[in-house]
Amino acid sequence: MRSKRLVAVLPALVLSLIATSCDYDHGIDPIRTKIKGNIVFAGAYPGNISEARLVVVKKLPPENLTTDVISEPLSFNRGKQPGVNDTVNYELLVEPGVYPIAGVLFRPSGEALNIANIMGLYLKINRDLTIDTKIEVDQPPGKDSVNIFANWDLARRDAAITGTIDFKGQWRLDTNFFVLACYSNIPKSSLEFFTEWISAGKAAFQLVFQSTPVDSLRYSVRVNSQLGDGADRGKYKFTALFWIGKTSNLADIRAIGFYRCDNDSTFPRFAASVKDSTISGIDFSADFSTLPDGVKYEKDGALCP
Repeated sequence: MRSKRLVAVLPALVLSLIATSCDYDHGIDPIRTKIKGNIVFAGAYPGNISEARLVVVKKLPPENLTTDVISEPLSFNRGKQPGVNDTVNYELLVEPGVYPIAGVLFRPSGEALNIANIMGLYLKINRDLTIDTKIEVDQPPGKDSVNIFANWDLARRDAAITGTIDFKGQWRLDTNFFVLACYSNIPKSSLEFFTEWISAGKAAFQLVFQSTPVDSLRYSVRVNSQLGDGADRGKYKFTALFWIGKTSNLADIRAIGFYRCDNDSTFPRFAASVKDSTISGIDFSADFSTLPDGVKYEKDGALCP
């Protein structure tokens, strides 16, 4: 008899829950929409990478993944052959708004997910060859074709370059953060700052979250000692500090200092990385007075004369 009464009560309970849910005020919930697209993985999978995830950054500087939107691990092909691209489709739930950066992060085995481990960024190249990184997401259905090129070569890091940067000029109060980058080729434009780094995988970088004035700072960048061929293998020909203002788009970055030849030469000096080693003493100065155009340097590939 007890079991019969329980069965009779259940329909009434279900109806009561349905009625209660209909009275619920959904207006207090955040509106959800989507970012959709595909991620193209290029290069050979390094083997020591545990996972890769899509991260959509809510504001600059990013807060090291504490408030950003992060996907589940992406289903990339670990057995992919070199020269064959691997495409992964994705959908990510987000709130409507403007997101300054979306990128793919890799996580080495035994390490935590880190905002510095970027292997791909969403980049939109405009007709005038300027770059836009922001994503404007409207109400549902959201934003489609947010496609990202991710390069496994950027996950190959077996050495480090370290040094000290001395600041000159009046510290800009609108400083947001910096990017310290090491390039195997000398970039000739703001477009190449990104294409050499992301598409070609020929650069390594570190985000420097220093918005308050300091006289100098230490840096350390993990690099790939096997990058390049022949006599250029492991050589990073342009090590520079890039400035990002609080109202700047990431595409507006400007170099304000670089590792150069003696006597304030305009010629860059290369830093030679060595497998499983740290190369120190790659010191240089950064000058705020070079803004808004940035520091001048020889861009034809010539190094110290």
